[in-house]
Amino acid sequence: MSTLRHVTPVEQHTMSQLKLVAPLAGWATRLEEVPDPAFAQRMVGDGIAVDPTSAELRAPCDGVVLSVHASRHACTLRTPTGAEILLHIGIDTVNLRGEGFTVHVREGQNVRAGQPLITFDMDLLARRARSLVTAMVVTNGDAHTITGRVEDREVSVGELLLEVQGGEETHPGEVNGTTAERHVRLLIPHGLHARPAAAFARHARLHPGPVNVGHKAHTVNGKSVVALMSLSAQHGATLTVTVRGEQAEQVAQELVDLVTSGLGDPILPLAESPAAPVEHVRAPVAALVPFTPDTEVLLKGTIAAPGMAVGRAVRVIEEQPELTRAGRGLLEENQRLTEALSRVRQDIEAMISREGKGSAARTEIFRAHLALLDDPELADAATQELQSGYSAEWAWRTAVEKQVRVLQGLKDSLLAERVDDLRDIGRRVIALLTGKGGSRVPAELPTDTILVADELLPSDLAAVPPGRLVALCTAHGGPTSHVAILAAGMGIPAVVAMGDAALRVPEGAQLIVDGDRGEVHVHPPAAAREATLHAIAARASRREANLARAHEECRTADGTRIEVVANLGRPGDAASAFAKGAEGCGLLRSEFLFLDRVTAPSEEEQTAQYQEIADGLRGQHVVIRTLDVGGDKPLAYLPLPEEENPVLGLRGVRVSLRHPELLRTQLRAILKVKPTGVCRILVPMITSASEMRAVRAMVEEERRALGITAPVQLGAMIEVPAAAVMADRLAADADFLSIGTNDLTQYALAMDRGNPHVAAQLDGLHPGVLRLVAQTVEGARKHSRPVAVCGGIASDPRAAPLLIGLGVTELSATPSVVPDLKAFIRTLTLPQCVEVARKALTFESGDDVRALVMSTWPGL
Repeated sequence: MSTLRHVTPVEQHTMSQLKLVAPLAGWATRLEEVPDPAFAQRMVGDGIAVDPTSAELRAPCDGVVLSVHASRHACTLRTPTGAEILLHIGIDTVNLRGEGFTVHVREGQNVRAGQPLITFDMDLLARRARSLVTAMVVTNGDAHTITGRVEDREVSVGELLLEVQGGEETHPGEVNGTTAERHVRLLIPHGLHARPAAAFARHARLHPGPVNVGHKAHTVNGKSVVALMSLSAQHGATLTVTVRGEQAEQVAQELVDLVTSGLGDPILPLAESPAAPVEHVRAPVAALVPFTPDTEVLLKGTIAAPGMAVGRAVRVIEEQPELTRAGRGLLEENQRLTEALSRVRQDIEAMISREGKGSAARTEIFRAHLALLDDPELADAATQELQSGYSAEWAWRTAVEKQVRVLQGLKDSLLAERVDDLRDIGRRVIALLTGKGGSRVPAELPTDTILVADELLPSDLAAVPPGRLVALCTAHGGPTSHVAILAAGMGIPAVVAMGDAALRVPEGAQLIVDGDRGEVHVHPPAAAREATLHAIAARASRREANLARAHEECRTADGTRIEVVANLGRPGDAASAFAKGAEGCGLLRSEFLFLDRVTAPSEEEQTAQYQEIADGLRGQHVVIRTLDVGGDKPLAYLPLPEEENPVLGLRGVRVSLRHPELLRTQLRAILKVKPTGVCRILVPMITSASEMRAVRAMVEEERRALGITAPVQLGAMIEVPAAAVMADRLAADADFLSIGTNDLTQYALAMDRGNPHVAAQLDGLHPGVLRLVAQTVEGARKHSRPVAVCGGIASDPRAAPLLIGLGVTELSATPSVVPDLKAFIRTLTLPQCVEVARKALTFESGDDVRALVMSTWPGL
C-alpha cells in the first residue's frame, strides 16, 4: 500500500506557483493518450492523466470543492491561487449514472491535500466503462499555465504530478456592443457533462465578449467547463444563453445551434408519451392488392447484393403481438426479462460458435447484437419502466424504441440502418416473453425460396436452413444494411428499397431476381425463367474458370494494362479480395474505424487496422480514403452544425480541414504502415486545387516529422462536376485521380441517392456522367496522371469497355466480381473500346448506352 506524503500549503503554492500531487496511484500518461477527444485535444484544459491501480480519488492540493457531478464520476476544486482543477474518473463513466461511485465531500467544503474525495468500484468500471483512465486538468488555462509535469511512468498517491504557474484571472474592461439572449432545450441524454461542456466552452471562447449560461436560478461563465458542469443541467433542461459584445446575435444563435445538435453527443428527443412505445409504422399490408397471376410485373429497386436467381416468393409478415402493459410485480418481471435476455444471448453465442471463421462479416454483425443486449442505456431504460409497474415485454419495447429515437435523431443514414439491428434484438426478446417463438421465417422452406418482406432482419436470415434461400427482396431497407451484407456473404442476390409494390407480391409467386440490375420480375413467363436458369448455370461455369485465372495480370486482348483492384470496407475484406485476384485496394473506406463509437480512434488503433489490410493484400498497394463524414454521416464526437442540405454541406475534405488534428492523426497512422509507400492517400469531395495543396502540406509535414524520406502518393477523389471540369488544375497537385461515380452521378443528375423517390433513376451510364469521366481523363493526361474509377459502375461489366475507351486505367470493384471482370477485360481491344465510348457520348440516355454495349458484346 502506498504511503501518502502530505504536502503542506507552503509547498503547494508559493506566490503563484501551485504543486498538484497524484490523486491516485497508477501510470501517469499524457492527455493525448486519453480515449476521449475532449481531453486528448485539450478542449477541457491542460493537465495529466493516470491509469489507476488504486480505487480512491484524493485531493491533489488544498482547496474548495466547487462541484460534484450528478453522476458522481467527477468533481472540481478551486485552489488558493484561483486555479480550477477538474478530476474526472474514467471515460464515459457518466453513463453509469452514479453506480459504483461513493462521494465523501460536498460542494463548498474545504479539503486538504490527500483527503478522500470519491471512491469507486474498479471491477464495475472495468466492465461497464470504456476506460478507467482518470484525468486531472486545469480548466481555466487562460490564467494558469502548466510548467512541469510527470508522465510516462508509475506514480504513487501524493507524489508530485503537476506544477502550475499563474494567479487570479484578469477581467476584461467594458464591453461594447449589443446583448443577445436565447433559450434552448438540452437533449443530451446524460446532461451537460465534461465532453459537451468542453465543446460549448471552446466555441464560446472564440467570442471576445462575455458569454453566460443560465439554468434555473444559477448563471455561470459559458467559457468555463467547470462552471458549465456545475449547473448540473440534465436531459430536458432549458438553458439560457446570454452573449454580450459585437455580433452577439450571431454568436448566441451559433451556440444555441451547437446545443441543439448535441455538442458532439447523441441527442434524445423528449418523449411525447413516455409510457407508450412508438410503433414501427408501415403501410397496411391488407390494403395492398396482390398482383394478378396472369400478368408479368417488373419492379425496380436498389442493388444490395449482385447475382441472379429464379424461385418462388415466401412472404415474411410482421405480426405485432399484443403486449400486456401492467406487470405482476417488480421481482417477477425483472426475472422474466433477465431470463429472456439470457436466452437470446445464448442463441446468438451458439450461432457465432457454429459460424466459426466461415464469415467474418456475419460474426461481426451478431457480435454487435450481443453488444446491444449488454448496452447499459438499454438496461437502465428498461429498469425504469419495470420500476414504474410495467410488464417485462412492455418495458423492453419502450426501452428499445427510446434508443431507436436516439439513433434516428442523429440523422445519419448509416446509423439509421443500425436501427434495424436494435429492432431485431427487441423483437427476439419480446418473442420469447410473449411465447410467440423466434424467427418470422417459416420453419419449412422450399429449395428455391425467395424471401419477400417489408424489411428483413439479420435474425431472419440466421434462421434459414442452408441451401434453401436463393434470393431476397424488400420494400424498404438500404444497400449497406446488415441484411445486405449477410446476403452478399451468402452469395445470394438481393434487391431492396422497392417500395410498397413489393408487398403486393403474392405468396408462392414465381420470381426472377436480377441483383445486377436491381430488378425483380413477378410472374415471368416460363420461357424467361428457363432462359434465366440456363444463364445462371452458364455463369457458374464461367466463374469457376475465371476464378482459376484470377491471379493473372489483367490486360486487354491487344496488351493494354488495366489494373483491377478492390473496394474494401473492413480488415476482414482484404484476404477475400486477394483470393479473388484483386491487384490491390483502390478504395478503403476508412469510416469503419470512426462510425458507431463515441470517441475518435487513436493513431495506434488506425495503424494496426491499416497494417492488417496491407498484410492481407500481400504487399499490394492500398488506397486509403481519408475520413469521409459530415453532412448525412455525422460523428457523435465531432460537433457539426445541422444542415438542411447535408450532401451539399460539411462533408469529406471540408470536415477534415475544419478539424485538422483529426486528419493529421489519420495521416500519421497511414504513413506508419509497412512497407513504406504501400499506402496511398485519397482525399474525398475535392472541389479546388487549394484543398489539395492544404492536405499536401499536412502530409509533407507529418512525413518529415516521422523521418520518412520516400514520397507519398496523394490523390484527389472526383465526385462533383466542378472537380471533373477542373481536373487539369487538380492533376497538377495530385499524383492520381479517382472517380467516385456514385456521388458524381447524384450531383450531376441532381438526384439524392438516399431519396427513394429518385434513387432508382440514378444512372452511372448516363451520357452526362460519362462526359464528366471523359473530361477528368483529359485533364489528367495533361500532367500524365493515372485515372481510376472506384464507384459503383467499376463493378459493372457493361461499363468496363466504356471506361477503358475513355482512358481509365484502373477499376476498383467489389471483390466478388473481380475474377469475372478481369476475364471480360481480357476479351476487349482498346480500339473497339474507344469507338464504343465515343459513340456513347453522343447518346441521350443511359438505356441507349446499355443497348449499344449489349449489341457490341452480346454475351454480357
